[in-house]
Amino acid sequence: MARINLKQRIREVWQKLKHLNATPDQIAAGFCIGIFASLLPLNPSPTITAIVVAWLLKRNVIAAVAGAVISILYLPLLPLIWLAEFRLGKLILPVQHPLTLDQARLCDVLQKSWDVYAAMFVGSILIATPVTLLTYWIIKRLAGRWSRNEPQPSN
Repeated sequence: MARINLKQRIREVWQKLKHLNATPDQIAAGFCIGIFASLLPLNPSPTITAIVVAWLLKRNVIAAVAGAVISILYLPLLPLIWLAEFRLGKLILPVQHPLTLDQARLCDVLQKSWDVYAAMFVGSILIATPVTLLTYWIIKRLAGRWSRNEPQPSN
């Protein structure tokens, strides 16, 4: 069985993004929709969420899927991310139930109560917003560079 290298997989995703028939803004916005969805505590459905939102906002759906799938890079950090989201959300919303790192699994959170999940959701928006804005800026610059480097069709 052939083993696929993570670096090789990321390179393949970037190559596909480079050849999309879309404006740099559409690619960057689509990718950021995927990143934003992957930071929300909606697992296992960030990809579905990214597809629907990108389609509704008329952004690049393929770039949104790429952004959601790239979340595999921080998958080992997901319990820490969810705990940080909870603690940030707890500063805004009243929460009656504690959440510790060993309990940071979404099914456990939903069994506790909705106030914990609501705090996580609010915290995830607070974390995802600056990450998404920074990602948008980076991807738009890269996509703009890709479009300038492509050979123009001759008439």
